[in-house]
Amino acid sequence: MTVSAADPRSPQRRWRNGRNLLLVLLTLILGGGAIGAACDPLAVHRALVRRNAARAGLVERQLQLGAGRLHFYEGGHRGRGAASPVLLIHGFGAAALETWERQIPMLAEHHWVIAPDLFWFGESVPDRMVESAADQADALAELLGQLGARQTAVVGVSYGGFVAIELARRHPEQVGRLVLVDAAGLEPTAEERARIEARFAPARSVEQILMPADEVQLRALLDRLIYRPRYLPGFFLRHMLRDDFEKNKPAKLRICRRLDEGMLAEEALRGLTMPALLIWGRHDPLVLPSMGERMARALPHARLVWFEESAHVPPAEEPHRFNRDVLDFLAAAAP
Repeated sequence: MTVSAADPRSPQRRWRNGRNLLLVLLTLILGGGAIGAACDPLAVHRALVRRNAARAGLVERQLQLGAGRLHFYEGGHRGRGAASPVLLIHGFGAAALETWERQIPMLAEHHWVIAPDLFWFGESVPDRMVESAADQADALAELLGQLGARQTAVVGVSYGGFVAIELARRHPEQVGRLVLVDAAGLEPTAEERARIEARFAPARSVEQILMPADEVQLRALLDRLIYRPRYLPGFFLRHMLRDDFEKNKPAKLRICRRLDEGMLAEEALRGLTMPALLIWGRHDPLVLPSMGERMARALPHARLVWFEESAHVPPAEEPHRFNRDVLDFLAAAAP
Protein backbone atom coordinates (compact mmCIF):
# COMPACT_ATOMS: atom_id res chain seq x y z
CA MET A 1 0.00 0.00 0.00
CA THR A 2 1.31 3.45 -0.94
CA VAL A 3 1.06 6.15 1.73
CA SER A 4 0.62 9.63 0.27
CA ALA A 5 2.26 12.74 1.67
CA ALA A 6 -1.19 13.92 2.82
CA ASP A 7 -1.69 10.82 4.96
CA PRO A 8 -0.91 11.53 8.66
CA ARG A 9 1.14 8.32 8.72
CA SER A 10 3.57 9.55 6.08
CA PRO A 11 7.06 10.76 7.12
CA GLN A 12 6.50 13.98 5.18
CA ARG A 13 3.30 14.79 7.06
CA ARG A 14 4.80 13.85 10.42
CA TRP A 15 7.79 16.10 9.71
CA ARG A 16 5.60 19.06 8.77
CA ASN A 17 3.39 18.61 11.84
CA GLY A 18 6.31 18.49 14.24
CA ARG A 19 8.90 20.79 12.76
CA ASN A 20 8.10 23.99 14.70
CA LEU A 21 8.18 22.40 18.15
CA LEU A 22 11.18 20.30 17.25
CA LEU A 23 13.21 23.26 16.05
CA VAL A 24 12.66 24.83 19.46
CA LEU A 25 13.34 21.61 21.35
CA LEU A 26 16.44 20.66 19.43
CA THR A 27 18.08 24.03 19.70
CA LEU A 28 17.11 24.15 23.38
CA ILE A 29 18.69 20.81 24.16
CA LEU A 30 21.52 20.64 21.67
CA GLY A 31 23.02 24.01 21.10
CA GLY A 32 23.53 27.10 19.06
CA GLY A 33 26.40 26.47 16.63
CA ALA A 34 26.18 28.08 13.21
CA ILE A 35 24.86 25.77 10.53
CA GLY A 36 26.87 26.85 7.52
CA ALA A 37 24.77 26.37 4.40
CA ALA A 38 22.19 29.09 3.89
CA CYS A 39 19.58 26.54 2.85
CA ASP A 40 19.89 24.60 6.10
CA PRO A 41 16.54 24.69 7.94
CA LEU A 42 18.23 25.38 11.28
CA ALA A 43 20.14 28.33 9.85
CA VAL A 44 16.89 29.74 8.47
CA HIS A 45 15.14 29.14 11.78
CA ARG A 46 17.88 30.85 13.77
CA ALA A 47 17.74 33.86 11.47
CA LEU A 48 14.00 34.11 12.13
CA VAL A 49 14.56 33.81 15.87
CA ARG A 50 17.04 36.69 15.81
CA ARG A 51 14.68 38.80 13.74
CA ASN A 52 11.84 38.19 16.21
CA ALA A 53 14.11 39.06 19.14
CA ALA A 54 15.06 42.32 17.44
CA ARG A 55 11.38 43.10 16.94
CA ALA A 56 10.89 42.56 20.68
CA GLY A 57 13.56 45.20 21.33
CA LEU A 58 16.59 43.02 22.07
CA VAL A 59 20.00 43.93 20.70
CA GLU A 60 23.03 41.68 20.29
CA ARG A 61 26.02 42.65 22.42
CA GLN A 62 29.35 41.48 23.79
CA LEU A 63 31.13 42.48 26.98
CA GLN A 64 34.66 41.75 28.11
CA LEU A 65 34.54 40.01 31.49
CA GLY A 66 37.31 38.65 33.65
CA ALA A 67 36.98 35.20 32.07
CA GLY A 68 36.60 36.43 28.48
CA ARG A 69 34.18 38.05 26.05
CA LEU A 70 30.57 37.09 26.74
CA HIS A 71 27.98 37.21 23.97
CA PHE A 72 24.42 38.13 25.00
CA TYR A 73 21.18 39.83 24.02
CA GLU A 74 19.44 42.47 26.07
CA GLY A 75 16.56 44.90 25.77
CA GLY A 76 12.84 45.10 26.19
CA HIS A 77 10.99 47.25 28.72
CA ARG A 78 13.34 49.56 30.64
CA GLY A 79 13.21 52.92 32.31
CA ARG A 80 10.80 54.49 34.77
CA GLY A 81 8.02 52.14 35.81
CA ALA A 82 9.70 49.09 34.31
CA ALA A 83 9.50 45.79 36.16
CA SER A 84 12.60 44.02 37.45
CA PRO A 85 15.25 42.77 35.00
CA VAL A 86 15.03 39.11 33.98
CA LEU A 87 18.12 36.98 33.32
CA LEU A 88 17.42 33.91 31.14
CA ILE A 89 19.95 31.07 31.48
CA HIS A 90 19.84 28.31 28.87
CA GLY A 91 20.58 24.63 29.36
CA PHE A 92 23.51 22.47 28.33
CA GLY A 93 24.56 22.89 24.72
CA ALA A 94 21.97 25.49 23.87
CA ALA A 95 22.15 29.06 22.65
CA ALA A 96 20.20 31.80 24.41
CA LEU A 97 17.75 32.97 21.76
CA GLU A 98 16.77 29.54 20.48
CA THR A 99 16.17 28.33 24.02
CA TRP A 100 13.89 31.21 24.95
CA GLU A 101 12.34 32.16 21.62
CA ARG A 102 8.80 31.52 22.90
CA GLN A 103 9.44 33.52 26.10
CA ILE A 104 11.41 36.58 24.98
CA PRO A 105 8.60 38.50 23.19
CA MET A 106 6.27 38.05 26.16
CA LEU A 107 8.85 38.97 28.80
CA ALA A 108 10.19 41.95 26.84
CA GLU A 109 6.79 43.63 26.97
CA HIS A 110 7.11 44.00 30.75
CA HIS A 111 10.75 43.46 31.71
CA TRP A 112 14.31 44.26 30.81
CA VAL A 113 15.47 40.93 29.37
CA ILE A 114 19.09 39.74 29.49
CA ALA A 115 19.80 36.49 27.61
CA PRO A 116 23.47 35.41 27.58
CA ASP A 117 25.21 32.53 25.86
CA LEU A 118 27.05 30.75 28.66
CA PHE A 119 30.77 30.33 28.12
CA TRP A 120 31.58 27.56 25.60
CA PHE A 121 28.04 27.70 24.18
CA GLY A 122 26.66 29.79 21.35
CA GLU A 123 29.10 32.60 20.62
CA SER A 124 30.72 32.93 24.07
CA VAL A 125 34.26 31.59 24.28
CA PRO A 126 36.37 32.47 27.35
CA ASP A 127 40.03 33.41 27.55
CA ARG A 128 40.60 30.87 30.30
CA MET A 129 39.01 27.66 31.50
CA VAL A 130 35.43 27.96 32.71
CA GLU A 131 34.23 24.50 33.74
CA SER A 132 31.84 24.59 36.68
CA ALA A 133 28.38 26.01 37.24
CA ALA A 134 29.98 28.26 39.87
CA ASP A 135 32.40 29.64 37.25
CA GLN A 136 29.48 30.41 34.95
CA ALA A 137 27.56 32.03 37.82
CA ASP A 138 30.48 34.31 38.70
CA ALA A 139 30.66 35.45 35.07
CA LEU A 140 26.93 36.22 35.01
CA ALA A 141 27.22 38.16 38.28
CA GLU A 142 29.93 40.27 36.64
CA LEU A 143 27.71 40.77 33.61
CA LEU A 144 24.80 41.97 35.77
CA GLY A 145 27.13 44.31 37.62
CA GLN A 146 28.45 45.87 34.42
CA LEU A 147 24.91 46.31 33.11
CA GLY A 148 23.67 47.84 36.36
CA ALA A 149 20.95 45.20 36.84
CA ARG A 150 19.68 44.96 40.41
CA GLN A 151 17.31 42.53 42.14
CA THR A 152 17.23 40.45 38.99
CA ALA A 153 14.72 37.66 38.44
CA VAL A 154 16.78 34.67 37.31
CA VAL A 155 15.21 31.96 35.15
CA GLY A 156 17.27 28.83 34.47
CA VAL A 157 16.45 25.56 32.72
CA SER A 158 18.27 22.25 33.23
CA TYR A 159 22.03 23.00 33.47
CA GLY A 160 21.08 26.68 33.43
CA GLY A 161 19.04 26.01 36.57
CA PHE A 162 22.20 24.82 38.30
CA VAL A 163 23.96 28.01 37.21
CA ALA A 164 21.00 30.02 38.55
CA ILE A 165 21.27 28.25 41.91
CA GLU A 166 24.99 28.98 42.11
CA LEU A 167 24.35 32.62 41.18
CA ALA A 168 21.84 32.90 44.03
CA ARG A 169 24.19 31.13 46.47
CA ARG A 170 27.31 33.09 45.59
CA HIS A 171 25.76 36.50 44.81
CA PRO A 172 22.43 36.64 46.68
CA GLU A 173 22.37 40.45 46.65
CA GLN A 174 21.89 40.36 42.88
CA VAL A 175 19.00 37.88 42.77
CA GLY A 176 15.47 38.99 43.59
CA ARG A 177 13.57 35.88 42.45
CA LEU A 178 14.35 32.42 41.11
CA VAL A 179 12.55 30.37 38.48
CA LEU A 180 14.09 26.89 38.31
CA VAL A 181 12.92 24.71 35.41
CA ASP A 182 13.80 21.01 35.65
CA ALA A 183 16.95 22.36 37.27
CA ALA A 184 20.09 20.31 37.68
CA GLY A 185 22.31 20.77 40.71
CA LEU A 186 20.85 18.57 43.42
CA GLU A 187 22.80 15.42 44.19
CA PRO A 188 20.67 12.39 43.22
CA THR A 189 20.00 9.77 45.84
CA ALA A 190 21.29 6.26 45.13
CA GLU A 191 17.78 5.24 44.08
CA GLU A 192 17.39 8.26 41.78
CA ARG A 193 20.76 7.68 40.18
CA ALA A 194 19.85 4.05 39.50
CA ARG A 195 16.56 5.13 37.88
CA ILE A 196 18.31 7.69 35.66
CA GLU A 197 20.94 5.17 34.58
CA ALA A 198 18.23 2.62 33.77
CA ARG A 199 16.35 5.11 31.59
CA PHE A 200 19.46 6.16 29.66
CA ALA A 201 21.26 2.81 29.52
CA PRO A 202 23.84 1.99 28.34
CA ALA A 203 25.03 5.55 29.18
CA ARG A 204 26.15 5.78 32.80
CA SER A 205 27.37 9.39 33.15
CA VAL A 206 26.28 12.92 32.32
CA GLU A 207 28.96 13.02 29.63
CA GLN A 208 27.64 9.89 27.94
CA ILE A 209 24.04 11.12 28.13
CA LEU A 210 24.48 14.70 26.93
CA MET A 211 27.15 14.16 24.28
CA PRO A 212 25.78 11.56 21.84
CA ALA A 213 28.39 10.19 19.48
CA ASP A 214 26.21 9.41 16.48
CA GLU A 215 22.78 9.78 14.93
CA VAL A 216 21.37 6.73 16.71
CA GLN A 217 22.37 8.06 20.15
CA LEU A 218 21.03 11.52 19.34
CA ARG A 219 17.64 10.17 18.27
CA ALA A 220 17.46 8.07 21.43
CA LEU A 221 18.29 11.10 23.58
CA LEU A 222 15.54 13.18 22.00
CA ASP A 223 13.02 10.40 22.33
CA ARG A 224 13.68 10.31 26.07
CA LEU A 225 13.83 14.05 26.78
CA ILE A 226 10.68 15.01 24.86
CA TYR A 227 7.32 13.84 26.22
CA ARG A 228 5.75 13.54 22.77
CA PRO A 229 8.69 12.98 20.40
CA ARG A 230 8.10 13.66 16.71
CA TYR A 231 9.66 12.34 13.56
CA LEU A 232 13.01 13.85 12.58
CA PRO A 233 14.71 13.07 9.27
CA GLY A 234 18.25 11.80 9.38
CA PHE A 235 19.72 14.86 7.63
CA PHE A 236 18.45 17.05 10.46
CA LEU A 237 20.19 14.94 13.08
CA ARG A 238 23.38 14.83 11.03
CA HIS A 239 23.45 18.64 10.83
CA MET A 240 23.12 18.84 14.59
CA LEU A 241 25.87 16.31 15.21
CA ARG A 242 28.24 17.88 12.70
CA ASP A 243 27.72 21.53 13.52
CA ASP A 244 26.81 21.66 17.21
CA PHE A 245 28.47 18.85 19.12
CA GLU A 246 31.90 19.32 17.65
CA LYS A 247 31.97 23.02 18.55
CA ASN A 248 34.09 23.44 21.72
CA LYS A 249 33.66 19.72 22.33
CA PRO A 250 36.64 19.23 24.72
CA ALA A 251 35.39 22.03 26.96
CA LYS A 252 31.84 20.66 26.94
CA LEU A 253 33.13 17.24 27.92
CA ARG A 254 34.98 18.81 30.87
CA ILE A 255 31.79 20.66 31.89
CA CYS A 256 29.91 17.36 31.88
CA ARG A 257 32.51 15.76 34.11
CA ARG A 258 32.44 18.67 36.56
CA LEU A 259 28.64 18.57 36.56
CA ASP A 260 28.63 14.88 37.38
CA GLU A 261 31.06 15.44 40.26
CA GLY A 262 29.82 18.74 41.68
CA MET A 263 26.17 18.30 42.67
CA LEU A 264 24.87 19.96 45.84
CA ALA A 265 23.35 18.56 49.01
CA GLU A 266 19.93 19.81 50.07
CA GLU A 267 21.50 21.76 52.93
CA ALA A 268 23.29 23.98 50.40
CA LEU A 269 19.92 25.36 49.25
CA ARG A 270 18.45 26.28 52.61
CA GLY A 271 20.09 29.71 52.69
CA LEU A 272 18.36 30.84 49.51
CA THR A 273 15.57 32.93 50.96
CA MET A 274 14.35 34.72 47.82
CA PRO A 275 10.96 33.68 46.38
CA ALA A 276 11.35 30.69 44.07
CA LEU A 277 9.08 29.06 41.50
CA LEU A 278 9.97 25.51 40.48
CA ILE A 279 8.53 24.32 37.17
CA TRP A 280 8.93 20.60 36.49
CA GLY A 281 7.96 18.28 33.66
CA ARG A 282 6.00 15.42 35.18
CA HIS A 283 7.75 12.95 32.85
CA ASP A 284 11.36 14.18 33.13
CA PRO A 285 13.68 11.15 32.93
CA LEU A 286 16.89 13.12 33.51
CA VAL A 287 16.18 15.46 36.44
CA LEU A 288 13.51 13.36 38.08
CA PRO A 289 10.27 14.71 39.58
CA SER A 290 11.40 13.40 42.97
CA MET A 291 14.43 15.69 42.68
CA GLY A 292 12.11 18.65 42.05
CA GLU A 293 10.16 17.74 45.18
CA ARG A 294 13.34 17.57 47.26
CA MET A 295 14.55 20.88 45.86
CA ALA A 296 11.22 22.53 46.67
CA ARG A 297 11.39 21.28 50.26
CA ALA A 298 14.94 22.55 50.68
CA LEU A 299 14.23 26.11 49.47
CA PRO A 300 12.53 28.18 52.21
CA HIS A 301 10.13 30.11 49.93
CA ALA A 302 9.53 27.78 47.00
CA ARG A 303 6.42 26.70 45.13
CA LEU A 304 6.51 23.68 42.82
CA VAL A 305 4.19 23.35 39.81
CA TRP A 306 3.89 20.33 37.55
CA PHE A 307 3.65 20.40 33.76
CA GLU A 308 1.74 17.25 32.85
CA GLU A 309 2.51 17.32 29.11
CA SER A 310 6.24 17.90 29.47
CA ALA A 311 9.38 15.87 30.03
CA HIS A 312 12.61 17.87 30.32
CA VAL A 313 11.83 21.13 28.46
CA PRO A 314 8.55 22.78 29.57
CA PRO A 315 9.39 26.18 27.97
CA ALA A 316 9.19 24.51 24.56
CA GLU A 317 6.69 21.74 25.27
CA GLU A 318 4.03 23.87 27.03
CA PRO A 319 5.08 27.46 26.20
CA HIS A 320 1.74 29.21 26.73
CA ARG A 321 1.24 27.90 30.25
CA PHE A 322 4.92 28.41 31.02
CA ASN A 323 4.75 32.07 29.99
CA ARG A 324 1.63 32.70 32.02
CA ASP A 325 3.01 31.06 35.17
CA VAL A 326 6.32 32.92 34.96
CA LEU A 327 4.70 36.32 34.34
CA ASP A 328 2.29 35.80 37.23
CA PHE A 329 5.14 34.82 39.53
CA LEU A 330 7.25 37.82 38.55
CA ALA A 331 4.31 40.15 39.14
CA ALA A 332 3.33 38.73 42.53
CA ALA A 333 4.20 40.49 45.78
CA ALA A 334 7.04 38.94 47.77
CA PRO A 335 5.93 36.68 50.64
